[in-house]
Order: sequence, then C-alpha cells, then structure tokens
Amino acid sequence: MIGALPFFRFFLLLLCGLGVLSAVDMSHQAYVWQRQWTPRLVDSIEAHAAELDGLTVLVAELSPSADGGSVVRVAVDYEALAASSLPICFAIRVGNYSGPFDGDQAMTRRLLSEVRVALDQARAAGVVPSAVEIDFDCATRQLEGYAQWLLALRSVLGEVSLSITTLPTWMTRPQAFGELVGLTDHFVVQVHSVKRPSSIESKVLLCDPGDALRWATEASAFGVPYHIALPTYGYRVGFDQSGALVKVSGENAPLIDDPELRYRVIRAEPVLMSELVCALQNGLPAHCEGVIWYRLPIGRERFNWDAVTWCAVMDGHVGQSSWQVQGVAQADGLIELQIVQRSLLAMKPPQQVTVGWADAAVVAWDGQRNYNVQTAPDHGLTFQWPDTMAAPLLPQGTRWTIGWLRMDAEAALHFTLIP
Repeated sequence: MIGALPFFRFFLLLLCGLGVLSAVDMSHQAYVWQRQWTPRLVDSIEAHAAELDGLTVLVAELSPSADGGSVVRVAVDYEALAASSLPICFAIRVGNYSGPFDGDQAMTRRLLSEVRVALDQARAAGVVPSAVEIDFDCATRQLEGYAQWLLALRSVLGEVSLSITTLPTWMTRPQAFGELVGLTDHFVVQVHSVKRPSSIESKVLLCDPGDALRWATEASAFGVPYHIALPTYGYRVGFDQSGALVKVSGENAPLIDDPELRYRVIRAEPVLMSELVCALQNGLPAHCEGVIWYRLPIGRERFNWDAVTWCAVMDGHVGQSSWQVQGVAQADGLIELQIVQRSLLAMKPPQQVTVGWADAAVVAWDGQRNYNVQTAPDHGLTFQWPDTMAAPLLPQGTRWTIGWLRMDAEAALHFTLIP
C-alpha cells in the first residue's frame, strides 16, 4: 500500500482542492481515554465541546480471568461531562480473553456488573448515558463467543445504546462479523495501529489513508451505523541489536533510553489525516456517520497532537509544510539561523536548510537542535537533519535556532529549504 500512497494523495488533493464532490455533514467525536483526570483534560473538554458531537469516556478496564478477573475504575469528572452538554458514551476496556463467553461464566457476570456500575454512577451524578461501548480486541476466530456477551448485555442496557470497537481483520469473516455488529446499535472501526514496524527502517504508517477508506467501504456493507476511529497520537518503539521489536511505549511511559536499543517514534501524520478527512467530507460511505478521534488532545503531550493541529485536521485543512527561515544578527556579530513553523498543521522540521551569500567568507559555524552542518560550494552551508533520527511534530508558532555562523564581513544571506 505504501507504493500507492503518492497517487492516493494526489487523488485526495485533487478532490479537496477542486471541490469535485459536494461536501456532506460529518460527525466528529473524541475519546477521553485518560486514566487520570487532570485540570488540563477538563479544560480541553470545555474548550472543544462546541466542535464535537459526542465523547466516549473510559470508565473501567477489566483484566479477565476464569474467576472473573479484576477491574480498575477511572475517577471520572462527571461535572465536567455534564457541563459539556455533549452526548456521553461510556467505554469499558476488556483485556485479552479467550473464553468461555457463556452467561453463567464468572467473566460474563463481571462484565455485566461493571456495565451496571458505569450506568448507575453516571446517572447518580446527573449524566444521562447515550451509549455503552465495549472495547475488546477479540480474536477473529472467537467472534461468535463475543456475540454471546453482547446478547447478555442487552438485558442490562435497557434503552441505552450498545456500541463496540471493531478491528478490520474481523471483516475477513463477514458472516460472523455481520451477526456481531447486528447485535449493536453502532460500531467503531479502528483503522489505526493495525501494523507495527518489522524493523527500525520499515515504512509503516500509524494510519494508512488508503487502507482506512477501503475498510470504511467494507464496513458500510453491513448496514449498521458506524464511526471511523482516527489517531491523534504516537508511540515509541525500541529494537534490539538483532533488529527485533522488543519495546513499545506510549504517552505516559517514562522516557528512559536503554543503551542497548535503537528507538523510533511512530506518529499520526496530520497532513495525511487531513487529506483523509477531506475525502470523507466529500463523500461518506453508506452508514458511516463520521470520525471519532483517539484521543482528545490536552496540550503539552509528547506524542499527541496540539489543539491547533487537531482542529485544522477536523476542518479538512490540507496544508503543506510552511517554514520561514531567518538569519538573526546577534550583538557579538554572530548570526543565528532560525526557522519558524507557520502552518496550521504540526509539521516535522525541515530536512535541509541551505544558507548562501556572496562577497564574504564564513569563519566559524555550528549546528544546533540535532542539525549537522556541511559546507556547500559557492559560499554556502547546509544544515541537515540526521536521516537516522525521528523528527518531532512541531506546532504552529514553533521557533527553532538550528545553528549559527560568523562572517568576516557583512553579507546578504539567502536561504533554500527542503521540507
């Protein structure tokens, strides 16, 4: 699929740029998947309530076992949810489990009990649940067993809608998948983190837009309303000396390097996601109600998007890299080379910035922010981002000093940039 991506992007840009298709109304919702509610999270819900059509909020995580397992409940700020005036779906995450799924099993009773607790707590706090979503990465071969759970849940939910998270691989068993989602009022197709890199050099996207549209089209054939789950996040992977993937860490994991490992960050690409949103706006597949974002950005996060980027992507803003390069003279005669990020979408720093001049000579220079410096022919220096280093996503307004130079005489500088 990677090889087809340039043509796919050209096709999306053509549709978005020329307005070939008429835009449709599309729902945007967001997951609140944080285990700890902080003031920043509450502020983010308040700030973005007007842009969203609903929230799906994690309330409990089950660790299954034959005796019913254990549960960790999230201390949800129901007052913040009520103040948002948004429809609230409460999510229960279920860990690895291979059955049995019968109604008289301890694990089934545990799941039903936690759903009752979630509903009771919300109602007691004055929040009316719009739905309950079960997030269970069921093995594809066990969809029939999972269906038993959904049948049992109906007696607990009453008039509350039932939703589930689904994986694209489940649709390789269309009859079992159809029967499963037929027991729900709504489902979510998770089109991110489907593939992980097999090596530190492998070109794997956290979310491939071509795959996402293909899976959305397949999902529409089952006749049940659904949302597509798109990512805002990133994660860090570590490879050992043999090239094997041995470590995966997310937003809240301690950022401690093992000297024996090589690391890489896999991120949701704002430009690609914006182009995908634009394509969906220009023609949603049948029964697709829109996008649910995993997860709500709260600011100052290592791998998650900033709020400006997220809002621009939701609007389908198809922006390209927009960097401004400046030579800023200092009091001691040194010239700092600064780059400023002007795009609405978070962008990676430029791969290469070349500075040139005439009628002078450079007497000293150095790179900063990981940039290496090479001399260029005809009075020039090239500041190069290392090919082996993962580049961060930098939000609008970011200003970096990527190096400096000192000249033996005053000279006008000119810049060339490669995104």
